[in-house]
Amino acid sequence: MSIILKLNLAFILSFTLQSSFAQSDPQFTQYVFNQFYLNPGAAGMGNMSNISAFYRSQWSGYTGTFDTDGAPTTQLISASIPFAPLKGGLGIVLTNDQLGGGSTNREMNLSYAYHKRVGNNLIGLGVSAGIFNRTLNGGDFRPRESEDPSIPTSKISQTQPDLSAGVYLYNPSYQLGLSVKHINQPSFGFSTLSGKSPLSRSLYLNGSLLIGISYTLDISPMFVIKSDFKTVSPEVGALVSYNSNYWVGVNYRWQDAASFLIGGNFLNNKLSVGYAMDYVVFGTLAKATLSHELMLRYGLSALRSGKKSIIRTPRYRY
Repeated sequence: MSIILKLNLAFILSFTLQSSFAQSDPQFTQYVFNQFYLNPGAAGMGNMSNISAFYRSQWSGYTGTFDTDGAPTTQLISASIPFAPLKGGLGIVLTNDQLGGGSTNREMNLSYAYHKRVGNNLIGLGVSAGIFNRTLNGGDFRPRESEDPSIPTSKISQTQPDLSAGVYLYNPSYQLGLSVKHINQPSFGFSTLSGKSPLSRSLYLNGSLLIGISYTLDISPMFVIKSDFKTVSPEVGALVSYNSNYWVGVNYRWQDAASFLIGGNFLNNKLSVGYAMDYVVFGTLAKATLSHELMLRYGLSALRSGKKSIIRTPRYRY
């Protein structure tokens, strides 16, 4: 069997790095604001309805060996609402992950979470069902041997069902989640051979804590641990917020990158805007140095009767 030489080195790198913690799952530095994507149990949490959008440019400005382009980019849109008739929350997630080299992964998932109050905590038991699509443009490959049957010669797209589940613990002062994505391990095959490439199950353990330093200053340690049940990749960071409206923070992704985060709430705390920049500290010879990520979130309080409850912080993380 010949060794495949890719037209674009970014394609190989993206699969290599992602397989080290959660194969085929895009990564987000602002994960603390993206809980619902990581865990369907977070659907409708915090008594908030919100719409979120993320745009990530990985290794911005990367140029492959033969190309003038190839940096991976990811777009995500999600919506989550509390739904009292079902005693929980509903949500939808759409992702478009362009890996470079003619490869694209797309997801569409619908989620339901059952909410159970335990003391001051709210526990969400969530399930997610949808589809996972992989598209591969064989014309972007450079085979070492011509007419290699393992290499598609045209653009091929395949779609498979995808299932996920998770449990999420919510409290205004702390959050903790555990989830598994791609439970059914959907499988794809793009060549004329019988070989298949299944998606690995992805395990996520993540959490955050809100610590009041003063009346106007808070600090929030945060972490996420990602695994494909073979290898583990941890991230750890912290945010400092002023007046529960503006924040700055740092994050470190093990053997990859150090990150800087900044953001704020606007329009009476309905609109949240965040930005993150990653600086690669490992593998600098094979990757562009910087990655950029933008977050937009619009939130609305759920309809309720009686007195308004006190909100500890308007930073929506679910």
